[in-house]
Amino acid sequence: MNIKQIIPIYMVLNGLSSIVPTILVIGFSITLFETDTSGISAAYLEPASLLGIGSAGLIGGFFLKRFSAYTIGVGALVSASLTLLVLSVYSGVHLRVWTLTLWALACIMSIEHSNGLAFMSRQIGARDRPFFFSNFQIFLQCFNVLAPILAKNLLAMIGLKAVLLLCSFIYILRIIPWQLCRVADIGTEATALQPFGVLTGFKEIVQNPGLLRITSFRLVNYIATIAYTVSLPILVARIAKGNSQVNATLYSYSISMINLAFIVSGICGSWILRKKPKWIIGFFNISPVFIVLASIIAFYVTEPCYLEATALLYGMGLYLFRIAIAIIGQALTKNEKLAHVILVGDAVVKCFAYGVGSLIPWWIVLPPLWGIAPPFVGFVLCSLLSLGMIKPITKIYLASLYKKNSTK
Repeated sequence: MNIKQIIPIYMVLNGLSSIVPTILVIGFSITLFETDTSGISAAYLEPASLLGIGSAGLIGGFFLKRFSAYTIGVGALVSASLTLLVLSVYSGVHLRVWTLTLWALACIMSIEHSNGLAFMSRQIGARDRPFFFSNFQIFLQCFNVLAPILAKNLLAMIGLKAVLLLCSFIYILRIIPWQLCRVADIGTEATALQPFGVLTGFKEIVQNPGLLRITSFRLVNYIATIAYTVSLPILVARIAKGNSQVNATLYSYSISMINLAFIVSGICGSWILRKKPKWIIGFFNISPVFIVLASIIAFYVTEPCYLEATALLYGMGLYLFRIAIAIIGQALTKNEKLAHVILVGDAVVKCFAYGVGSLIPWWIVLPPLWGIAPPFVGFVLCSLLSLGMIKPITKIYLASLYKKNSTK
């Protein structure tokens, strides 16, 4: 098999495994609502995953330096599968155990994701990368549209333990693309140890003005991004008013709406980028506005249909944000250091997001200041400061494209 035949298999199975975190968070949230109808306990699940992604950036360089892409990919997936097997033996509702599990899985799979994405990026041409990254994001979200509803129904039908075993099996299936690449002997870089140090990613970001500015942009924009996802269980619980059925349905549908909007935006965006790659700059410019609007409107709505509408708006903004960061970031990064930069960038941003996310359950219940607006709203509006960072990043990105084209 060649790489063009393996990439679709990689995308399908990667999309399948991407539903696992969503299924786990939905399953844990619905179960926690039975003991805490305020939704505050469930709000701490998302920050745990963020801290796991951040932790991956701190230790990921160690693995990237010492192990091949194949070893990291297979080892991470086996570790994630075993983690869920161990959790399936544990009985009872315990927030600390579940947050620890989400942290561990996020850490493990973040390393695997960065490693796999960097490997695939090396195998395709520079011109095809925008199209690949856009379609890859769409593929992930296609599975995640059904994941929340699937999680809700599976939890009711087979119980949490069986759901954990199913998720463990999904991670095992994800090993198949790595085995195919090994058999086909694709990508010699994937089987050779990387000669870079553990701090390579940090040095690359600090020394590269473009990457440093993008990381700063992500930090500021993530205030509103994380505010929405962390506050969602609390906002849903407020509308549900203690009704567990309404809570489970509204929460799962809202998450599905986010992913559905991501897909629709992605299909349109993928077609646009295929024809006019430079339109990514426009995506970059409007993404913060969509996310901020969704977060603020969601805070004020009291009807389920309006909350789901904000989920659609948030999903659109999330696509624009992610695809812009993915394309512009990889264009400014050396291919051989891409995995290191992805890990470290995620570490910095997600550790910051963890700090922000941990404050959301406390900030969201505070009364308005001076009768104007709640602190939560002002907190979210801070993300609009990222708009002032876009122009310098755009200049660096365009200069990078011009330099690459002139050297051909």
